[in-house]
Amino acid sequence: MVYLSGVGKMMRVMSAAVLLVLAFCVGPVFGADYSLHYTLLESPARPFPTKLVLLPPQVTVKEISAGGVLDRVPEWTAQANANIQAELATALAARPEFEMVVAPTLAPQESELVDQYLASYMVVGIAAHWVTNFGGSEWAFKRQHFDYTLGEGLDFLREKTGADAAIMVIGEDYVSSSGRKAAMIVGALFGVGIPGGVSVVSVGVVDLRNGDILWMHHSQSGVKDLKDKESVHAMLGEILATLPGKGGKVALR
Repeated sequence: MVYLSGVGKMMRVMSAAVLLVLAFCVGPVFGADYSLHYTLLESPARPFPTKLVLLPPQVTVKEISAGGVLDRVPEWTAQANANIQAELATALAARPEFEMVVAPTLAPQESELVDQYLASYMVVGIAAHWVTNFGGSEWAFKRQHFDYTLGEGLDFLREKTGADAAIMVIGEDYVSSSGRKAAMIVGALFGVGIPGGVSVVSVGVVDLRNGDILWMHHSQSGVKDLKDKESVHAMLGEILATLPGKGGKVALR
């Protein structure tokens, strides 16, 4: 258990680092494409799972001070996660092809394992998304042969819930403090660009049998706020528009 805890902490640090890079590299990420496991594009195509369990969103909201220091705000974090959980539940309930399963109560060791997989999803998934969209010609083959996986280990969740796949949500929201906003205005007067807040959310569907990332997409914005329900509705709407539809049909690239 000590080993599991240590790995979990390390993966969480790596996840935060990946998200930080993604969030503040605003330029090329807007409009980035989604990713699909290559077996969904074969003929015959791999069936897309329809019985899904929504794991608790793992989104953190941090305030950026005038000097650029990031401070996690627990109340804002709780509000953002509640907004995302509610919006996803509502949006997926409107898709009759999906059967949503309530996430079960987990034992401490099971919770730690799920936490590790959520952290792994962010490291593996977002890194994969980045290289397949912006890695240049040498990564072009991975765009059509997207085969990233988190590995086996979540089968216990399938047995507990009867679900075929899990929906994983990771993200961060960086909110500028009043001092930061003032610094941005002063900096602009003198031609100095000071970055403001940005929100980034990543959603993925992971096969519980083998850990394959079947689909993933993300959205980010420099003007929306994950504490705001309308912002969450807009960002998740953009993401879920690429989720495979009825009968497992997907939009071919």
